[in-house]
Amino acid sequence: MRRIERAAREARRVFAELNGLQSVPVPVDEIAGHFAHVLKRRLDDGISGMLVPLETALAGKEWVIVVNAQHARVRQRFTIAHELGHLILHRFTTPHADRGFKVRFRDQRSSDGLIAEEIEANHFAAELLLPYALLRERLCELNLEFVPLSTDAHDAQLMQNLAREFGVSQRALSIRLSALLI
Repeated sequence: MRRIERAAREARRVFAELNGLQSVPVPVDEIAGHFAHVLKRRLDDGISGMLVPLETALAGKEWVIVVNAQHARVRQRFTIAHELGHLILHRFTTPHADRGFKVRFRDQRSSDGLIAEEIEANHFAAELLLPYALLRERLCELNLEFVPLSTDAHDAQLMQNLAREFGVSQRALSIRLSALLI
């Protein structure tokens, strides 16, 4: 649990330092730009994004977050936040190009919620894009004390609007609210 708490704490720190307006949707491209270059490229459909270190003669090590340009904008935003989480939390050094090219690929287990680094990066991304304080404030404004579970059209529209406001998918919003037990 301490690792998840650290992920959320780091996301709140980054949010506070780099999102001066404390507004949503969080300008994740701009925030990530303080730590890495963000490139949107056509990638294999099964790849959402990757974190690539670059060695430069003048600047030492720099990073590139590569995001699948074919994915929906809300998916791209989450991917950027997720990869930024890896950069800040895990200090990865691969892929690495000396004599070979080693890449740490995601596999079947990466998305099943069992790999600690992936869980942490997801929590970082969720806290960065859906900051607890702002989400809670917005739910109070909407007079929602809990996540609507009904199939009521009004509730569905409310959740769709809230997801759009925060610039995330409805699924990401639903998972975040469930994780927070709101």
